[in-house]
Amino acid sequence: MRARRFEPFAVAALTVAVALWGCDSAPAPEVADPAPAPAPEIATAPEILPLPFTAEQIRDEWVEGFSLVLQTETPKGQTRERWTVLSANEKGAEIEFVPIDAEGNAAGNPRTSRSSWEELRDHAAFPAAVSSREEIALDTALGQLDGWIYRTRSAEAGTESEFFFASSLPGAPVQMRVMKGGETVLEMAQLERHKPEPET
Repeated sequence: MRARRFEPFAVAALTVAVALWGCDSAPAPEVADPAPAPAPEIATAPEILPLPFTAEQIRDEWVEGFSLVLQTETPKGQTRERWTVLSANEKGAEIEFVPIDAEGNAAGNPRTSRSSWEELRDHAAFPAAVSSREEIALDTALGQLDGWIYRTRSAEAGTESEFFFASSLPGAPVQMRVMKGGETVLEMAQLERHKPEPET
């Protein structure tokens, strides 16, 4: 089963775009009201692990002008991409994706995608039967962060994947890794992240 897509993903191959927080996961669950708990998670169907963020948390973080830079490494080399929220409202966001070079200059044609906040939330719906979730503190390019690491496997693709979501940074995973046959075939990390200050 697959998560809904934020932009064109190749889930089975787990290409760069999977980092948008897609995975070999279940359809979007019915969401109940959050249960009182210190961790920002919501109740989900029993076949789905607790989600790292609510749609509202992602909406409040991914405001117009929000941006991040992702670096992806595969056996073929290294690439970088900048994501920028072009517009956002109560329903969702339009996001631009631009390949960049090491200096941050555009290195390809931009593309855009629009998704609702619920669709973005549900990209982190991991099937409990083949996945696990653990609270962890991790050193990242953005500093040491507390959060959750989700580990999931795909029998169809023959892969095992890890997604680290920082509890203070709603949205896409801060880091991810995909392994096949004991070898790492893809690594992704957020290198930069910027949220505009609210206007006063």
